[in-house]
Amino acid sequence: MLTIGPDPDAGKTEARLWWVPLLSGVLLLVLGFVVLSYSVQSLVVLSIFIGVSFVMTGFSWLALATVVEELRWFWIVGGILALVAGVVAFVYPDETLRVLALVIGWFLLVAGILDIVNSLLNRQVEGWWLGLAQGIVMLGLGAWAAGEDDRSVILLVTIVGVFCLLRGINDIVVAFRLRGSGGGPPLAPA
Repeated sequence: MLTIGPDPDAGKTEARLWWVPLLSGVLLLVLGFVVLSYSVQSLVVLSIFIGVSFVMTGFSWLALATVVEELRWFWIVGGILALVAGVVAFVYPDETLRVLALVIGWFLLVAGILDIVNSLLNRQVEGWWLGLAQGIVMLGLGAWAAGEDDRSVILLVTIVGVFCLLRGINDIVVAFRLRGSGGGPPLAPA
């Protein structure tokens, strides 16, 4: 979630950049649908899908860190971890399912915690519970990926696809809230 601070100029700047999360959200939705509909037979293709989703999320979180007032370090650390996970997926595409599942699992655990904490810190914002629900789903997917002994490509594709869809929807909601805010009262994305 994102809270616009008391500085009215900060809100106007964020409102002018509403198209950035919209673009990110649309790209993540497309990636999510592609991942879920693609017949993945290769770990290399899966690694590329995973790497792209991690890198997009990392940049999104680092951009968010430039405008939030609370827990900025949390978003920076999360963004850096997402970028590192993306690079690992690109550099080691032929690694075993176990390694990919652990990277995905831990990444989603961190993402879920970020969403839950952020939602609970912004309970005064309309729709705060959407981020909470998303965080709970991410936490569950992360625990499933990290704890599953019988890992398969289908499991990982499903988890990555659902993650991209959830993150894409979230980014689109953020974009339209920012566009509608015009620097007005405090708001937060789902």
